[in-house]
Amino acid sequence: MSCCQHNPSRRTFLAASGLATAAVTLGACSSGPEQETFSGGVRTQALKLDELPVGKAIQQAVGGDQILIYRESDETVRAYSAVCTHQGCIVGASEDTTDPFICPCHSSKFDKTTGEAIAGPAQLPLTKHNASTEDGWILVEVEPK
Repeated sequence: MSCCQHNPSRRTFLAASGLATAAVTLGACSSGPEQETFSGGVRTQALKLDELPVGKAIQQAVGGDQILIYRESDETVRAYSAVCTHQGCIVGASEDTTDPFICPCHSSKFDKTTGEAIAGPAQLPLTKHNASTEDGWILVEVEPK
């Protein structure tokens, strides 16, 4: 039989379509993509604690990495890679405390408290960096310079 003579039956087509639909549906029910956590770096002073008021976020270079830092409370700071998981643009931090992190290239938006993609073409969360406060500094684990 030549390639031009083979026509799948309606039943074969519907069965294959049903499997594809089931796979998409099951994928949609999952808890979402797992967030990567950066490890193996060096705890590095990012900025003085009093330079980032509670509720504010900043995007800056720390060591050799572009980092988003969000000060959630007096004791809690969160840090994420500023590299968008869609196409690698650098995500920015807004002056407005209610705004999420926003990628200027395709308008992907990321939650400041979790790093999860919440809008736009990005599907994966931002990579999490360990962050802490110590002696008046915000420390972030990053690649050494």
